[in-house]
Amino acid sequence: MTKIALCAALASASLLSDAIPAGAAGPQRSHTWQRWEHALTSARAYANPYADVTLLVTYTGPGGRILSACGFWDDGDTFRIRCAFPAPGLWRWETRCSDESNRGLHGQSGAVEVMPYRGSNPLYRRGFLKVSENRRYLTYGDGTPFLWIGDTAWAAPMRASEPEWETYLADRAAKRFTILQVAPAPEWAGDRDRQKEKPFADAACGRWNPAFWQSFERKIQRANEKGLAVLLVGLMEPVFRYPEAAAARLFARNIVARLYGNFVVFSPSFDSEPTPLADAVGEAAREATSAHLITQHPGTPWDQPTPTFSDRYFDRSYLDIAGVQTGHNAGNRDWCAHHAIAWNLHLYRRAPPKPVINLEAMYDSQGGNGWQAVDARSLGWRSFLSGASGYTYGAGETEAKRPGSNGGIWKWCTDPGQFDFWQKALQWESAFQMRYLRDFLARIEWWRLEPAHELIRSQPEEVTRRMVLAKSREGDLAVAYLPGNKAIEINMSAFPALLNMRWFNPASGRFLRTVRSVANQGYHRFETPGQGDWVLLLRR
Repeated sequence: MTKIALCAALASASLLSDAIPAGAAGPQRSHTWQRWEHALTSARAYANPYADVTLLVTYTGPGGRILSACGFWDDGDTFRIRCAFPAPGLWRWETRCSDESNRGLHGQSGAVEVMPYRGSNPLYRRGFLKVSENRRYLTYGDGTPFLWIGDTAWAAPMRASEPEWETYLADRAAKRFTILQVAPAPEWAGDRDRQKEKPFADAACGRWNPAFWQSFERKIQRANEKGLAVLLVGLMEPVFRYPEAAAARLFARNIVARLYGNFVVFSPSFDSEPTPLADAVGEAAREATSAHLITQHPGTPWDQPTPTFSDRYFDRSYLDIAGVQTGHNAGNRDWCAHHAIAWNLHLYRRAPPKPVINLEAMYDSQGGNGWQAVDARSLGWRSFLSGASGYTYGAGETEAKRPGSNGGIWKWCTDPGQFDFWQKALQWESAFQMRYLRDFLARIEWWRLEPAHELIRSQPEEVTRRMVLAKSREGDLAVAYLPGNKAIEINMSAFPALLNMRWFNPASGRFLRTVRSVANQGYHRFETPGQGDWVLLLRR
């Protein structure tokens, strides 16, 4: 039996008594949804405790609710267990260890008195992300819709100092991003972090360096404390493509255990088409947690009518979110626009449904022909109105556009003389336009929108000028995006009542003051108030 299988098997057993064992300390204290941890001291030494020991902890809470997780080795003779408790009340825990003779790890138990969280952090107030009841979008634990506005900061946990990371978090929280996408320790970002620590003590990823991952987790924890969730991408390739399956599965179990008390979504793949390794690591991550969401960040199959990589992942039982990478496409704007519309729409129409998230599109790198602010923002609007329930932005030069790229935010450019030095890239206009996108959607019940492009008459042949529209099933709400068109003609007979119309400028974040009523009869021509791209809001 593999260690992952052992972990899962142990999770199925109820290990707890009705009372705190004699001699045990009184209950510790915590708050709902905040990370709690407990350190255990191993009574035995192991050649490689990272790989040689499987530690399971089972939590039993009010009403008999049970959570199962794995513990992890954290240097020397220290192991840790972590949790984020979903409900107030008394929670009891007990451990099982693959080495039952180790009395420091096996059969340990205790209790935690969990109190309601009273602060303002939306994560701790509302709970871990989950899939909505209709399986179309994500919500917090309490059912409040979660609006995914992401930022790619792939190398930042590794390359940024802690003060730099704090500056980054403050900026992204102020611009109302809701989730950050990071990678573990990709070799293209360097072989060690800013503290000069390497991620692993060996070349095969068979024994991690706790000092590296302690710094890494502090940055994840600080993001959560700022109200930002995190998508960790690349569990199957923590350093290079690709370790042996056993090493990749081992890392997945341990990193999930380390981050079990955090607001994290996991993705085994990082720009890879479906492989047996991706599935093996996805299954390992699912065995290690039932509390966190799992997706796959696929590569971009070039010039395809449908997202073939996302299609192949779609039905995997471990997968909660249908991730898609509409991609950069070497700067081909036609392909980028097509993918943002057609690929999201294709995944949205699959059954049974899963939430669709565009995890990566064309970045803004302040380029000439493409890679501009308009490209980054327009792909976000196209995605949301074509069936996606989330969109992730990126800032910085890429190798595909210019060899020897600096990397902006995603690669964490540390040279102040470069145009995409990370502090400069934070203030690019496109980042502010992500806030405008978020603020617009937050004003409406965006989760009720369904793609309805067929209501638009006379679409342009050029794919970069094709308009998109989504409406509520009840017909009391609709949003259209016009990427530089003079007008849009909409079949208003599809709406049951008169609607009010208003124009929104996605580049400036401003609504026009003019509000006009439109009858629900025949086709109506809406002329834009000026040049550039525009958003049309229709509401009862």
